[in-house]
Amino acid sequence: PPCVHPRRDGRSRPCLLAMGATAAAARGSGVPGMAPPRTTGGTSASLRPPRRAPAVSAAPLPCRRDWSSRRVRVPAGALLAVLAARFAGQGTLVGAEPCSDSPKEYGIVQFTQEECTCCYELDEFIQDNDYVYVLFYSTKGRLNLDINAKFEQLAAEWKWSRIHFGRIDTDKDREMSKKWVEPNMVPTNVMYKFGRPVEVKPKDFEQIRDRYQGSPEGIKWMLTKYLGEDAEGSNIHYVTPLMSAKKHAKLVKKNEISLVGFFKKENDMYHKIFCEAVWGLHQTIDRDDIGAGVGAVTIQSVAKKLSGQAPSVVVYIDGKAVEQDGVFGDGKWTVKDLSAFLKQFLPLSVVEDDADDRGAKEDL
Repeated sequence: PPCVHPRRDGRSRPCLLAMGATAAAARGSGVPGMAPPRTTGGTSASLRPPRRAPAVSAAPLPCRRDWSSRRVRVPAGALLAVLAARFAGQGTLVGAEPCSDSPKEYGIVQFTQEECTCCYELDEFIQDNDYVYVLFYSTKGRLNLDINAKFEQLAAEWKWSRIHFGRIDTDKDREMSKKWVEPNMVPTNVMYKFGRPVEVKPKDFEQIRDRYQGSPEGIKWMLTKYLGEDAEGSNIHYVTPLMSAKKHAKLVKKNEISLVGFFKKENDMYHKIFCEAVWGLHQTIDRDDIGAGVGAVTIQSVAKKLSGQAPSVVVYIDGKAVEQDGVFGDGKWTVKDLSAFLKQFLPLSVVEDDADDRGAKEDL
């Protein structure tokens, strides 16, 4: 039977044929861990994987792997190398993420050739998921430890985004990793959009190095610029960051129903609960669109202009805040309670689809 690949978000997709292209590093750029491309190869832009797949009720079957793929190199600029985390402390390498039974216990998946329940094959994973950011690393050396610590911090802060974070130990899984990078070019990062490695301009490497000193904030800026389809990167987030009052107005005007959270800062406890609750609604309903625009204000000057109280979640219908029972703020801040509050404002068709899905699962 056709194999099924488990996704981090708990759903499953049929395994796709691996694309022929692989990535390779080149040498010497003046920045630790970063190198310009060496040769070019080819992949077809038409090989964009489908965004959705039918739900699979049975336990996923292990995918058949083919390790005889020939080595091909990606277009110039496709390789992203991690910048040295000069000010980071030593980090420890955590284990692989549990699979679909608890998809968010860890924010990073492990790519390996080993046959195990919670391991992934790299080529299949980047085809099955729209946005993937991969770290090729070794367990040896301070630089690898520092880069891993930065990578873990980034994955934790964007845990509830649409980006999938994964890494591969190039010493342990040499056969898999050598198709993508040279053994002596780690630590190295590569980001993929719709199954293809993304080209990055050299000046943006310099921006991350000089302005951000290789910090997670710099990597966020780069991911937003290259994976995002607008300035906010709304397509890579379930909760769109609203950086100005104008962005807030645009969101509530564009959507008949809008759910907006106000928080003192990004990734505080309340912001994380909101992001997890929204992510959970998408997974439960199994839709890319839940019938409402969702955003978050984490800048206090913007919240003040909008008279938003932090922490709170405000519901807008037809551009206006719902006055009666349209604010979640004084209640118990748990994912379950917040999800129940949000769900009562979603379109009836979305809620009915969710009920049908739950009924089908109970019948199975």
